[in-house]
Formats: sequence, C-alpha cells, structure tokens
Amino acid sequence: MKVLLISMDSVGELLPLAIRCVKAGHNVRIYFSKDNHPETGKGFKGVTRVDNWLSSAKWADIVIPSGNHEFMPKLDSLKKMGVKVFGPSVKSAALEIKRADGMKFFTDHGIDVPDWKQFPNLPAAEAHVRKTGERYVFKTLGDEDDKSLSYVGKSPADMIARLQRWQKLGMNPKGPVMLQKVIEGTEFAVSRWMGTEGFVGTYNENFEFKKLLSGNAGPNCGESGTIMKYVADSKIAASVLDPLEDDLVKLGHLGDVDVNCIVDDKGKAWPLEFTMRLGWPAFNIMLAEHKGDPVEWMLDACEGRDTLVTSPAVACGVVLAQPDYPNSKATKAELANIPIYGVTNDNKRFIAPQSVKIDRMPDMEGDTVVERDIWCTTGDYLAVVTGMGKSVKRATERAYATIKELHVPNLMYRDDIGESLEKTLPLLHSMGYATEFKYD
Repeated sequence: MKVLLISMDSVGELLPLAIRCVKAGHNVRIYFSKDNHPETGKGFKGVTRVDNWLSSAKWADIVIPSGNHEFMPKLDSLKKMGVKVFGPSVKSAALEIKRADGMKFFTDHGIDVPDWKQFPNLPAAEAHVRKTGERYVFKTLGDEDDKSLSYVGKSPADMIARLQRWQKLGMNPKGPVMLQKVIEGTEFAVSRWMGTEGFVGTYNENFEFKKLLSGNAGPNCGESGTIMKYVADSKIAASVLDPLEDDLVKLGHLGDVDVNCIVDDKGKAWPLEFTMRLGWPAFNIMLAEHKGDPVEWMLDACEGRDTLVTSPAVACGVVLAQPDYPNSKATKAELANIPIYGVTNDNKRFIAPQSVKIDRMPDMEGDTVVERDIWCTTGDYLAVVTGMGKSVKRATERAYATIKELHVPNLMYRDDIGESLEKTLPLLHSMGYATEFKYD
C-alpha cells in the first residue's frame, strides 16, 4: 500500500507510524511541518521525506494527517475527488478549534455542559469575574487564537490577575473568549475511531497527565503521559459520545474523536472539549495496542468496514523530553545531534521516536569507543515510551523499566504516571465508570 503521512505539528509525531508502516511492507512518504528539524526521520529505512505533500496525494492509497489546524480545505477537496483521507473534515475540526461550536454540538444532542459565557475580549471577561465572584476556566474561542491561554483559576482573584497580566503583555486573542464554570471532580476521557459508516473498533477510555512535573505540578504541557484502555462497554461514552455518532458521520469526520470530561461527586459526566484529530502522545500509545497491519484498518474504515483489532490490556505512555521543553524556544542547532543511548533491538518496540534521526555518533563496543549509526535528537520532544499489562501498575512498571535502559543528558520525564489512579479508580468504580480498569 502507498501511504502518505502529513505530520502537522512540531514534534515528528507521525514518525512511529511511518516506521510501523515500513515494517508492514508499505511504501511510505511523510511530510513534516517546517517547524520540525529538517533531519527528523533521517536514517530510518524506507521512510521517505517529502517537502510538498500535495503532489503525493493522488499517488497514495491512503492519506493520514496528524492534525486539524491547517490544510483542511485541501483535504476536504481531496476526499470529494475520491482520495482516501483518514482525517477530520473542516466541519468536524471546528468542534475542537472553535470551542463554542463544540459546546453547541453537545447541547444540540441533549448533553449538558458546564455553564459558560462568551465575551468579546479580555477586559469584558475580567469585568464578569469581578461581578460574579466565581471560579472559572478561561478558554479562547477563535480558530486562530493561542490555545496556550487556557487557564483554570484557583480563585476569582487568581483569574483576574491572570487576565490583567495577559492584557499588560499584549496577549489579546484575535477572537472572542469564554469563561466556563469550574466543576470539581475527576478528569476522565473517552474516544472512539470513526469510519464513513460510523464508529469502528471499541471505546478507548483514558486518563491524561497534563502537568510537566511529578505530583501534577508545573506548567501544563498537553500530556506528559497517559493511561488508556480499549473497552467493550463504557458508561461515559453512553452519555457523551454515543449520541453524537450519526451527526459526526454527516459532518464527514474520519479518525479519532475524543471527549474530555469531568465526573462530579454525584456521578454526572460533564464534557469539557473535543479532540478531533490524532492526539499526541495518545496516538502513539494507541499504536502499541493495535494488532495487525497499522494502516489497513484505516483504509477499511474509509470504505465503511470495521476491521480494527486491539489489545484489551491497560497501556501506559510516558513522554521523554529534554530542555528547553516545554518552552521550545531553543534553536534547532541547540536541540539536535545529542545521542540517545540504550536503544536496542529488544526495547525499541516500546519506544516511539518523535524528534529523532539516525546518524553516526560515538558509541561503546565493549571497552572501545566506535562511531556507528544510532538514534539521536532533532528537537526537545524525544519519544513516547509505552508499557502494557493487565493492570495500571503493571503497565507503568514495564514502561519505566524501558526508560531506565535509556540515557540522554538532561533527560526529562514524569516518574509518577498512573500513580494517582490508585485512589481515583475506586471512586469512579463506585459510580459505574472505568470498570474495566484495575490498578494492581
């Protein structure tokens, strides 16, 4: 099969899929956005980089984009021309990018969302916090706005201080913004893959660990690690995902659809936002759970068939990074050409390389220093290490066992992914959620 991968973000997020496709015997071309180092993916046999993905679109049997923030009109046009694109449409991407559209989509399907209000600018949002004296989550609503401005206020004063700081720094969003009431509870998400006829495969329930540092401290960096499991039945999906299936098909959505929620102390699941794309590191953890050909099932989904087979095991994924992650202000030259030692034929199947290439570097052969081709860095987001097992604890132990075999100067990773679930899972189980997970 001829496979074209469009890696839209800056971390080489589709490189692991490219490697798996080559191993399965497919002809692979991959486009990396210009934010990636020009040598990301270099040296991996069979992985051909292209600078212009559009010229390869008609060549491909299937086109797989990683994101939804660019190229969407072109990808929609290709779908209409008969090109098999396993990715979101302009309309389905808007459910994530334009958060107001996502909130309305939930309510149109009878799904309650946390109270929220839209404002034209930061001063208007600040005035509302002062007036109500309540806790809020701040989010942008425009499709070109900086999503890093999302913020969960610890108090009304904390939110006002944050809004004032952004204004003083000139960080004013181009479009409207929203304040969403804080709901206390447990963060828990569910996703499912979609084909042209509806859902394929089983549900994927997952717990994201978003903060940079262990103990859930430090800045929010998307996901430092994730615990997930494919499950046959899902209470949370029945309330926030299943009712959306028919209309997601009408929107032309293909690929993953994830709904992140807060489950309150009464057991009600409140949807917070959509992810309408291949999330990372989540997708590279999913790959570890998929059985058989890595992309044949995607082509089948584009043609209305459900052939996805997954492992029932719990999976853990841990992000490996180096400074200056998550700021990513260092130059490409500063971040590149640092050896990644400890990768072997035995453990590399548990390591999904991201900003990585293969190049000649000093290495040890017994007691002798030699020059050989090994993995080395091309950025600050290095890899996702996975582990699988019958329980959360077993999956995490396996992931961290692999990490301990690796050496990179100044290697960064959280050492507590999944630990909080020892207390969280019994609470969710008492409400009927996450019942196929066990901690130990």
